[in-house]
Amino acid sequence: MEKKGKIKRAAFVYLTQESEVYFLGDDVGYSVQRRPQLGLQYLCAVLESTGINTSIFDQTIVPFDADWIINHLKDFDMVGFYCSDPQEEKVKSYCKKIRGKLSIPILVGGPSTLDNATFLEHGCDFVVHGEGEATIRQVVEYYDGIRKIEDVKGVSYRKDGSIFTSAPQDLIADLDTIPFPDRSKIDVNMYHDYFLFGMQKPYVTIMASRGCAYKCHFCTSYKLWGCRYRKRSVDNVLAEVDEVVKKYDAKYIAFQDDIFGLTNSWIEEFCTKLMKKPYKIRWMAILHPFSVKTDTEKMLKLMRRAGCDTLSFGLQAAHPVILQNINRNPEEPAALAKVLKVARKLKFITAVAYIFGLPGDTKETIQTTIDYSLRCGSTLANYFMLSVLRGSEIGEIYKNKKICELPASEIERLASYASKRFYSRPGTFLDVGYFIMKNPWWIAGVGRNLPSILKRVGFGKPQKKQEVS
Repeated sequence: MEKKGKIKRAAFVYLTQESEVYFLGDDVGYSVQRRPQLGLQYLCAVLESTGINTSIFDQTIVPFDADWIINHLKDFDMVGFYCSDPQEEKVKSYCKKIRGKLSIPILVGGPSTLDNATFLEHGCDFVVHGEGEATIRQVVEYYDGIRKIEDVKGVSYRKDGSIFTSAPQDLIADLDTIPFPDRSKIDVNMYHDYFLFGMQKPYVTIMASRGCAYKCHFCTSYKLWGCRYRKRSVDNVLAEVDEVVKKYDAKYIAFQDDIFGLTNSWIEEFCTKLMKKPYKIRWMAILHPFSVKTDTEKMLKLMRRAGCDTLSFGLQAAHPVILQNINRNPEEPAALAKVLKVARKLKFITAVAYIFGLPGDTKETIQTTIDYSLRCGSTLANYFMLSVLRGSEIGEIYKNKKICELPASEIERLASYASKRFYSRPGTFLDVGYFIMKNPWWIAGVGRNLPSILKRVGFGKPQKKQEVS
């Protein structure tokens, strides 16, 4: 249908992160791990349903500069940027340069907009806070002259020289009503994740839920999603799985939920129905240490039969005091160890994430976490340095005081040491080698990306931190 109104073509832009304190060096690893931007695909689907033509410009795929994107935006009526904390200064720079050359509306959304309207000082017209599907429709209605700016929810904007922040946007109660992400706006074959040893291309990502049931102090997910956990129906998720298999020949799905399934009943229904499909597909899921706490072997067997080959967990710490300091349960390490034991028996690839430099961390507490990681039985371990996210409880509580007594250089050294200890063990080599040999496609695909993988797990000289430009 032909769109009537001012906004007929909209572009969405994803800029690369040029430095990231989560990683041990400055290699942010897009050659190794390049995920499609689901949020932008959702926005495209919403606008396309109203007759607006959309495009996605992903800098991880095309290494453009500001002049290139400005030239391409001449054909569009609106542009929106995704922004996380490590991208903030770069997004602001691009907004400022675009505003100097073009008069089109500029929007910024994403995690970095949490309680943050400063993008308006750099040429942005609307800062979108929180869930974007309903808000983007209302912004378009404002530019089309059918809604007052004061009636657009979930945004910050300038008016008469002052900055205003509107009432929060209502969360979408029924996630099944949202159109599936518009993957026609990207080349699915350009995305991959070589940290998933079972991965094959085409590789896609799906979210079966939004939000998290937990409130970890280092995280902002529960704030970004309105402190609510909302899940899609099993049938709705499976309809999207059908689509990515039939339209894009997807071979591997990475579920990006903060916690996949959450309840045994949802997981059981999903796996049972997926196994009845006329196709086979591999997939991975992110679980909490308390996930599948009951009927553990039954649930993991069902997931394995349904094609799940990788389970990812965020434990963060193994010391009970540190866990309490971040609003986590001290019983999580023991619960996770039991799940990992069953997962190992069932030939899952398992990955556990740890964060060093949490509130109260000392060399001794970090050593407790390292010792746990070496004996818990996971296939992989990821050791991160704490990154204080805008709006997190840690950011608020420790705004003007030290989070822990260890200097950043020592935290980085311990993260690198832990990673080298884990990945230099003969047992790890045997485990990783076993899973790699079961997927020859991975071996053929990884090629020249192996040095980046080694750097990401702590081998190689850490590089000097760079500023985001």
